[in-house]
Amino acid sequence: MDNKPESSAYQIGGGLRLLTALDKTRAFSLFLQERMVRALETEDPTELHYLLAQLDDYHSYIWRYYNKIRQERGERYNDQA
Repeated sequence: MDNKPESSAYQIGGGLRLLTALDKTRAFSLFLQERMVRALETEDPTELHYLLAQLDDYHSYIWRYYNKIRQERGERYNDQA
């Protein structure tokens, strides 16, 4: 079986781990490549609304992951910024 994520493999939520974040990012990238371009070209407001909701979920997930690693690394992380 091919290990490449498919657009249907994109799932909301999930654990806050590096591998999960990487898998989610790869799957979301493919998902957007397949669906966003088509939705924009066809000017489909329903599909665009759905995709914006998915983008919002991905944004929230990455922020949760960011906050988790920031909390784990504490001040050491802030000193590098």
